[in-house]
Amino acid sequence: MIVVLALTLTVLGCACLYLASPNQKWLSQNLPRKPLLAAGSLLLVAGLIAWIAAFLPLSGIFVTLHVAMVCLFAFPYAAALRDWRSN
Repeated sequence: MIVVLALTLTVLGCACLYLASPNQKWLSQNLPRKPLLAAGSLLLVAGLIAWIAAFLPLSGIFVTLHVAMVCLFAFPYAAALRDWRSN
């Protein structure tokens, strides 16, 4: 159960960081940047703590980095795929 919580927190943190980007394509208008950066950072730290609670500290750090890397890589492609399918 804690792994699901950790995964959710990490993905939500990455989503906030993606939405804070000026080049995000999920929304038609950009949202305020600073609150999203703060929320994304807090969610990523909470996700890191949850991963560390689920695994060993070093494993938790690397799982957090891996999940964040996959999310931040996939989010722009998901937005592009959505735009491509709507046309």
